[in-house]
Amino acid sequence: MICLSRKARNATFRNYVAAETATPVIGCCACLTNDDAKNFYFAGVCRSKTVRPIDDGVGPQTDEFFTLAIGGMVTMLNNSKTPVFPGDMLEWCFYNEDNKSGRAAKRSKGNPRRIAVKIASPTSERVIGRCLSFAKPMDTFDLLLKSC
Repeated sequence: MICLSRKARNATFRNYVAAETATPVIGCCACLTNDDAKNFYFAGVCRSKTVRPIDDGVGPQTDEFFTLAIGGMVTMLNNSKTPVFPGDMLEWCFYNEDNKSGRAAKRSKGNPRRIAVKIASPTSERVIGRCLSFAKPMDTFDLLLKSC
């Protein structure tokens, strides 16, 4: 799962992102629009499970802690609608499988949105790494993360 962190005006956490450092991240972009993507940057790829306690309906009691891969090779799921090939540069994007037009319709606003991968344009600021293996949609592939 791709994790993003919010760009803070004062960059409180961004200056400290390194090994063994905690920073708040998101793994889902529900209720966010494509215009909100400019407020986030790539934090890493989640590599450990999170175990959520039973929800009592009031909300989470504590923060969830997990580790992120910020460099090296990772195995990911191709959650895009297109196949990826070795050598493709990939970027993160906000994706809503119910809203193909890019406009936020009333019905699709409440649907979950996810952070997906897609083939990057040459001038993209959202590049996360280079694909190392072929994968059809919903297959796993190897990705070499771009070091920041």
